[in-house]
Amino acid sequence: MQEGGALTLREVVEKHHSGLVDELSARLDSALRDAVAVERSQGDEARRSQMEALNQVLRRLRTGGEDQILELVAEGCAAYAERLVVLVFESNQVRCVARAGIENRALTFNTDSAPAILTAVDSRDPVVALATEAEISPVLSQAFGADAERKAYLFPIVVRHSVVAMLIASGVPVSAPIELLCEAAGMKLEAFVPPPEAQTSETSNSRAWEDLTVEEQRLHLQAQRMARVRVAEMRLYNDDQVRNGIARGDMYGALQNEIDAARAQFRNAFLSKSPTMVDYLHLELLRSLAHEEDRVLGHNYPGPMV
Repeated sequence: MQEGGALTLREVVEKHHSGLVDELSARLDSALRDAVAVERSQGDEARRSQMEALNQVLRRLRTGGEDQILELVAEGCAAYAERLVVLVFESNQVRCVARAGIENRALTFNTDSAPAILTAVDSRDPVVALATEAEISPVLSQAFGADAERKAYLFPIVVRHSVVAMLIASGVPVSAPIELLCEAAGMKLEAFVPPPEAQTSETSNSRAWEDLTVEEQRLHLQAQRMARVRVAEMRLYNDDQVRNGIARGDMYGALQNEIDAARAQFRNAFLSKSPTMVDYLHLELLRSLAHEEDRVLGHNYPGPMV
């Protein structure tokens, strides 16, 4: 803590992440309840056990060090897949840093041998592919069992618009918990990355982050959290509309009700309370749904609110 009670940037980022993971935990419980409701063979005790296990992983992600995050996400997702690996990228090479259900052997290959991985890296969205040599590389296909009918589920772990790692799994009956755990891992890793200049000074009156009061900083972080959670909900609960919006280049047309509701909430909760507020909801829609392409939001999209 600095003199006068002001938070350091590191403390602010950590508080932002803790609050965001708390909200993700609640959303994850809801998503899991919806997903497992169709599994009538499972009892209430099994569902409660799964949700508690997920919450434990989220709590460990919140307190874990940078070098633990990828192993923790692999451990947490192992309950939802028969086999999985967590990969990191080094130049044009892929290297396995965590695994579950796969024998402990070297897994390194060239990205050119895995078109499905390249697609997931480019889109920064989950991808489903066949676990064949032609899609996920001969090395990974063999590790997954070399079954031509087996599906591979690819979940990018994104930090500041870049894919820093990827979880690939097979035998996945429910994908929502894996997707949200990977998103939580990306958020935690983001806390270890110094914010770029654009994010520390991007306020409507060009005031630098350190010039904001502690209360203003907290309000900005709450606004960022709200934007991330609302857009994550759009992706989770409206998957078909999101895909249609991307295909048509009209995300607003596909999700108008959801976007309008989020904009009204953001305007009332944040824009009306601070002259320095940034339209973080617009930035998150652009990042997560339109992949930084304004045209994908559609011609009728109203644009930033400030």
